[in-house]
Amino acid sequence: MDSKYGILFVRFFGELSKRTRKKLDKEVGKFICDVGILNIVFNLENVNYMDDSGFKTLLKYYNICNQKNGNSMICLSKNRFNFNFDSFNVILDEFSAVGLINA
Repeated sequence: MDSKYGILFVRFFGELSKRTRKKLDKEVGKFICDVGILNIVFNLENVNYMDDSGFKTLLKYYNICNQKNGNSMICLSKNRFNFNFDSFNVILDEFSAVGLINA
């Protein structure tokens, strides 16, 4: 994780699954609840596996941020997962997110 320009960048590597979502809940949840960061970019470029639990965890934080008038975005180099990302703000790279959030 990295925070710049009032945006929390969460870069995932490996898998986002039931086994790994607790770490995401612990760390990202802390920033949203304790620090109050509302602009988050989830970078899934280096994720090679995601299950329903991982997807639902992303959706949970995405919705929390957007309900609080923040912005959440999903950065995908290509959608190689069998999940519907239509309800997400999907971008191709983190640089695009900075421009859209700070516009």
